[in-house]
Amino acid sequence: MLLKDLLQQKDTFSESEAQIASYFLHARESLAKQSIRTAAKHAYASPSSIVRFCKRLGFAGYNEFKEQWLDEIRYLSASFEDVDPNRPFTETDSPLETAGRMSSLYADTVKDTLSVLDEAVLLQAADLLDCPLICIVTLSSSRSIARSFQEKMLRIGRRVRICTDLHETRFEIDHGTPGKCAFLFLSYTGESEHCLVFARLALARGHRCIAVTSYGINTLSSLVPCTIHVSAREKLISNLGDFSFPISCLYVLDVLYALLFQKDYEANRTRKADSSRQDRTPMVSSSGRHSDNPMLDE
Repeated sequence: MLLKDLLQQKDTFSESEAQIASYFLHARESLAKQSIRTAAKHAYASPSSIVRFCKRLGFAGYNEFKEQWLDEIRYLSASFEDVDPNRPFTETDSPLETAGRMSSLYADTVKDTLSVLDEAVLLQAADLLDCPLICIVTLSSSRSIARSFQEKMLRIGRRVRICTDLHETRFEIDHGTPGKCAFLFLSYTGESEHCLVFARLALARGHRCIAVTSYGINTLSSLVPCTIHVSAREKLISNLGDFSFPISCLYVLDVLYALLFQKDYEANRTRKADSSRQDRTPMVSSSGRHSDNPMLDE
């Protein structure tokens, strides 16, 4: 969840907390130069009340909250240029207008995701994924995205397993060797119980863990130290289709594939070429269904 949305949920705050939240929403960038005493004065609150409020939101104190809030304001200020990510097309758009709007949505989503990527986190994620087995834990709706990553990785000799079944995922966590297996969690909200349960188990077992989730505050990113954030412009209910997360996630997974490819570039280029050549040779006969069993033969 974005801090902006959290601050706007004033029905969950006391009167004094709602007053502080209103001030933070109003102050925006000007908060950068304000000490806690200055902010407290403008919010008609005491410094201790400011600290308590920031801690209630999950921060260590005012300075940590301020840093996150200013980062989010910068992110939100770099808004989508041509389309609304929740309503990228209208009922009156022509086919080519719709195609053009969807093209802009793709471009803006990737640009938005790029703006929140952190180079150190990407390098850390690539190092964690550099192991014999990668297990992708996600809901079935993201299976096709994970499948694309899996197919690329198989072509360079990397084992990737997609875990959407509860028992299969638990088996991999319980029986995988820590250090030899990495778990990659994909969740837009970061609140999927499926991902949260298994993230806690995998971390407790000492497995390598990486999360891909929306920019902002959520439980998954607070659990998994190595978290890659993606575009968070899309609402859960009012959107016209789930576009942003699949686009963002596919982009991030392609970046991770490229980083892993670069670790042994020439050898991986050879493996990829060999794999492509093998694809040109049929592995099984295409002569259709047949049987030597007289009971089945027609």
